Amino acid sequence: MVSKTRVFLIMLLLLVVAIGMIVLLVKLDAGAFWIRTVPLAVLGFGAVFAQSMGWFRKKVEETG
Repeated sequence: MVSKTRVFLIMLLLLVVAIGMIVLLVKLDAGAFWIRTVPLAVLGFGAVFAQSMGWFRKKVEETG
């Protein structure tokens, strides 16, 4: 099962990191390709990494 709160918080954190990367790339006068590509890669790879680490799954309480 997926925890909606965890998904929201992790994606919010990734969004903040992506916005920070945009600001950094603009300050460094990077090209338009990098300003568009790097934040999308941060969001995409970050979400894949979080999913593979199980950070989106709810903890199941054991009964018995």
